[in-house]
Amino acid sequence: MRLKYQILWVENDSDWAESIEDDLKEIVEGDYGLVLNWDLYSKQDDTIQYNNYDLILMDLNLETEPSGDLLIKNIRDKEIYTDVVFYSADGLQKIKQKAQALDLEGVYFSGRDKDLFLNKIKVVIQTTIRKVQDLNNLRGLVMAEVSELDGIMLDLINKYYVQNETDILIKTFHDHITRKQEERIKNALDGCGKKEKVCYHKWKSIPIQEVIPNMESAQMAKAVNYIIPKELYSPTRANFFEDYMAEIVEIRNQLAHCVSKVVEGKEVLITKKGDKTFNDEDIKEIRKNILKYSDVFSKLLK
Repeated sequence: MRLKYQILWVENDSDWAESIEDDLKEIVEGDYGLVLNWDLYSKQDDTIQYNNYDLILMDLNLETEPSGDLLIKNIRDKEIYTDVVFYSADGLQKIKQKAQALDLEGVYFSGRDKDLFLNKIKVVIQTTIRKVQDLNNLRGLVMAEVSELDGIMLDLINKYYVQNETDILIKTFHDHITRKQEERIKNALDGCGKKEKVCYHKWKSIPIQEVIPNMESAQMAKAVNYIIPKELYSPTRANFFEDYMAEIVEIRNQLAHCVSKVVEGKEVLITKKGDKTFNDEDIKEIRKNILKYSDVFSKLLK
């Protein structure tokens, strides 16, 4: 599993499937903090890579033969055991009989009623996520996705400060980014009488494009804070920087120093100091925040 959730949908009525797309997104992205990727087919297609999907939605009555039950059998015969929601307007009894006749495993059943169908999908998605991910794996995924956000911020900073370089931008970058780095070095060189001169001239002489690759997440967020327009981001706190630090950087740093424990029968992640605990719901919220900032960055890059 990644922060993407892949659904293969084999459905005879593409209009009906597309009318439910927003509801599927709300389940996958709104409830579980994952990105929905889905592919729609109306019949068997030999190019489909079934192992690439986390869930298969299969209609009984397809555009051409084989029917949905036989197509599931073909998939299972290839030793692919991805969970399947098998459904039909013909009723549950009929599709259950067809599944039993072919001895199909890993299949969930649903009618074609929209609400019942979506409720079934929601339960199955929750089950598939829990089967392949424990909290430690989730923690690793979050850390990897935050690293990707760092990479996007570097692209943004390069595009803004380097490609559009002006005296004002250079001054802004040095005043708000490298000056903080200078202060750190000065503190580290405490006791050196020439420290101010050394730090000042060293940083002022380095081209911005050489400084950027060595920036930490907090520095990158500070630089982006001076790029992002108000109409694209409405902060919960004072500004983008404070939001990003609280919802991404600080959480990432806490997760990096967590250990897994079982508390009251449930696995949780606890910081070594014991001052912060993360459970499934916390990780889900973190994923949603990652998606939120990824969306903002993508819009800003455009």
